[in-house]
Amino acid sequence: MKKKTILLIFFSIVLIGAIIWCVNTPYREVNLNDTLETIQKNDTCITVHDLYKDKDWDKMVIIKPYDKRTASDEKIDMGYTGDREAILDNTLFDSICTILFLKGNQLVAFSSVYRNVIDFSPLNKKAYKSSDKICIINKVATDC
Repeated sequence: MKKKTILLIFFSIVLIGAIIWCVNTPYREVNLNDTLETIQKNDTCITVHDLYKDKDWDKMVIIKPYDKRTASDEKIDMGYTGDREAILDNTLFDSICTILFLKGNQLVAFSSVYRNVIDFSPLNKKAYKSSDKICIINKVATDC
C-alpha cells in the first residue's frame, strides 16, 4: 500500500511538471489575417516590417509550398521543435506560404498565410530585410 501511494505521488508530480512545461512552451505561430486584410485593401508597396510589429525582428523568410529545404534549414534556430514540425507540415500544402520572422538566425514568430488571402509565392527572393519593400496588388505579393 505504501509503495502504491509513493508511486501515485511520483507520477502525479511528473504529470503536473509535464503540464506546466507544455503550457510554457513558446509556440510562436501568429495570425496575420487582420493585418493582411488591411494591407490588401490599399494595393500598394509596403515595408516588410509592416507585416508584423509585435516583436523585434530583422529578417523575413518566405517558405513557399513544397520548399522543404528552406523549412528544414538547420541554420535557423527555431527553439521549440514543434514550430519546425508545423512549418514543415505547411510545405505539403499548395495553398499555404509560411512567413518566418527572425532576429539574427533565431525564430521570433511565424505565420501560415493562405494563398487566397495573399499569395507570397511570386516573390523572387526567399529572405527580406525588415526595411525591404514588397507590393501587394490584387492579393498577390511581388517585389517592388
